[in-house]
Amino acid sequence: MSQEIHNELIRKPWQAWAFIGAFGTLLLGFGASNLLAWRDGGLEKTTETGWSGFSEGKPMQALAEDLRTTPLADWIGQRQREFGWLALHDTGPRVHQGCTGWLFLHDELKVQPRAESNAAIRADIAIRLQRQLAERGTRLLIALVPDKSRIEQDQLCELRRPSRLEPRYDAWLETLRGAGVPVVDLRPALLEVRQRAGAAYDRSDTHWSIEGAKAAAAAMAASARDLGYAPGTPVRIEYEASEPRPRWGDLVRLAGLDGLPEHLRPAPDQVPALSFSAQASESGSISADALFGDAPNERVALVGTSFSRNAHFADFLSQALATEAGNLAKDGGGFALSMAELLEQDIKQGSPTPWVIWEITERALQEPLQAIDHDLTKQ
Repeated sequence: MSQEIHNELIRKPWQAWAFIGAFGTLLLGFGASNLLAWRDGGLEKTTETGWSGFSEGKPMQALAEDLRTTPLADWIGQRQREFGWLALHDTGPRVHQGCTGWLFLHDELKVQPRAESNAAIRADIAIRLQRQLAERGTRLLIALVPDKSRIEQDQLCELRRPSRLEPRYDAWLETLRGAGVPVVDLRPALLEVRQRAGAAYDRSDTHWSIEGAKAAAAAMAASARDLGYAPGTPVRIEYEASEPRPRWGDLVRLAGLDGLPEHLRPAPDQVPALSFSAQASESGSISADALFGDAPNERVALVGTSFSRNAHFADFLSQALATEAGNLAKDGGGFALSMAELLEQDIKQGSPTPWVIWEITERALQEPLQAIDHDLTKQ
């Protein structure tokens, strides 16, 4: 039977040679990518393992793991994801489709091991850190960013958000407030935007929309003023918006579909480009980096995640506070990274930052704990 299939597929010599050529080219490309990876130090696990554990197959396991990161493997993986979308409308394991045009991050719908314990430990870290900062003269205000799948739950359609995730936002909020830590519930502001504008998060992105970011920033600024914040020298911040243009968010990239022609990708969001300008009340234009220069004692630092770096949240926060807030947030910073960097910076400068706004995502609360989380209260 196999010979009959072979004869059916390859009837002429040139077809056989074409097949051999294609296979040979693929094999050469695979070999070349491996050599390049080895030259550039990419076969790290294979080199470290050597021949140890040969009887248990450890060298081959290490080689297999290294080969997954070679250029050819990346190329094949990218083509596989694109084919899955074009043929089956599959977005892969990291991104899920909700209602038409809506994409959601898998991590928001995942129940982590030791989820409640991780959140409780992080709450204890935040409580202890707030007290330590207060002793140094720093006022801390926490912004708890709800999951997109929580605020935009009407757009989940066939997706199911595990019921075990429902209490985590309120539970963390209540724990911190019970300990006297100022933390802002951003749900009312974002739900109001959803009701008024149709959505508070972009369809193709993990993050909030421009309107959502603006509302969240206004809520944070109002809470800061309630705690006694007032700018040393008020700054008037204004912005201009262009006409909305197509924009594909980070979920399209995470799904591996950003390399497709635009008309073959998932639908984009329509987002205007914003241009911000700051004007001091008396002295004219000012520099955004004045925060960490000879700024007044009421300077503000923003730490957190990519939410603080998207949709102009930091700019809207500066506008609402009437001051230039220094944005130290990090993409992929998780619970602790940018806060740790701020603490280290304060130690080096020998002076505490008077006001710190700490933006924390809901999903980060229950993620596996890292050493850097515990280190926050050791500085």
